[in-house]
Amino acid sequence: MTEVALVYPYFNEELDRSIFRYPPLGLGYLASVLRQAGVSVHLFDCTFSRFDDVVSAVRSQHPRIVGIYSMVTINHHAIALAKQLRETAELLVAGGPLPTLVPESFLDIFDAVVLSEGEQTFLDLVTRHLNNQPWKDTSGIAFDNNGHGISVNKSRPFANNLDAIPFPARDMFPNHAYMRYWKKYHGYTATSQITTRGCPYLCDFCSNPVFGRSYRERSASNVAGEMLEIRRLGYDRVFFTDDCFTQNPRRVEQICDLIADEGIDLEWMCLSRADRLGAALAKKMRRAGCVRVFFGLESGSERMLRIMNKRIVLKDAETAVAAAKAAGIETGGFFILGYPGETASSLLETLHFSSRLPLDYLSYSFPYPIFGTGLYSKVQNRISRPEWRKQRGAAGRHDLLFATNFTQRKLRFAQYKGIAQHLLRKKGPVGRATSEVFERVTDRLLIHMH
Repeated sequence: MTEVALVYPYFNEELDRSIFRYPPLGLGYLASVLRQAGVSVHLFDCTFSRFDDVVSAVRSQHPRIVGIYSMVTINHHAIALAKQLRETAELLVAGGPLPTLVPESFLDIFDAVVLSEGEQTFLDLVTRHLNNQPWKDTSGIAFDNNGHGISVNKSRPFANNLDAIPFPARDMFPNHAYMRYWKKYHGYTATSQITTRGCPYLCDFCSNPVFGRSYRERSASNVAGEMLEIRRLGYDRVFFTDDCFTQNPRRVEQICDLIADEGIDLEWMCLSRADRLGAALAKKMRRAGCVRVFFGLESGSERMLRIMNKRIVLKDAETAVAAAKAAGIETGGFFILGYPGETASSLLETLHFSSRLPLDYLSYSFPYPIFGTGLYSKVQNRISRPEWRKQRGAAGRHDLLFATNFTQRKLRFAQYKGIAQHLLRKKGPVGRATSEVFERVTDRLLIHMH
């Protein structure tokens, strides 16, 4: 028997080569905080499990409290699990980005929703319930007030000292399964780590309901300590999942120095804004083991970047990618096709710009309207499907969820066109010449396509 069961309802419905197959750090933090407080807890990471097996495993623990994580791409699984486990738990709790945004949509099944940053709120909720105290007085939660509407309690302040939070309970993750997966598909093993919380920017499409715009950092020594733990587990590489790992270049330099001082034999990857990485920092990062940096570049059109409120210009992208490449760091770039305001001209600008950048990894996606974002407010009356579900085969691709001036067929063609141009350009002079011809022909096809 366990007092609390935490469930991450991601089920691997197709064995793709996603470089983002990582354990649920948020639940790992909850587990470590509960365990530190003397609460018995079991974490169920469903990534390598079957739905029915997870239901049986949770039930076998007879938990008093079940907490289920949810975000837009796995919400159908979160709801399905909640229905199966409703009678198992005394208290059924939802948490994560989507429940924080729309708690009312969860409270017909769940007893409570943990809003925003969860460690102290969930610990308080759990402690109250286990001690037979009134849990509805907990700050930072929402609940159904006995059929009289939804009650949202006062918010809880963000944690100021991130170093005081214990490292995620990595022993509760299926580390060997993650290692096998990474080794099979990538040739090395990797896991994730987060060193900051929040983002100070306001990109039009981005939702950060859990940490908001509050930007808080862990100290360099605290980050290095967790890296040592990850290396002891046997991982080869870590991915820093911060919204912008390089936001504070001085702190990144301190982390790099500690990696060298401590002899941490661990390669790493991170996300960066294009305007937060210069040549000197890139060189230092590479010497400290950085092997890949991903940039959210989003568009090759200055006008579209302004619409998206990215607060970067194309020159920033060119400079940052060049700096990383010169330092010997692989680069990845993310772009969005079909954003509100997009025209055939701006679409071609993005394809031309992105395919010419010397990126090692290039990704095109369609805009995803998350509730509460500027993007959502622009398209809320044109949404045709409420959520994206990743499934086997072609149906699992990221589809367009709202009506635009572009058909999904046209945007899908643009995706394939951009990737093809990029791959051709990487094949030397002959490839570049072929790409130029291919680009001219497919530009005309794209313009006239319906």
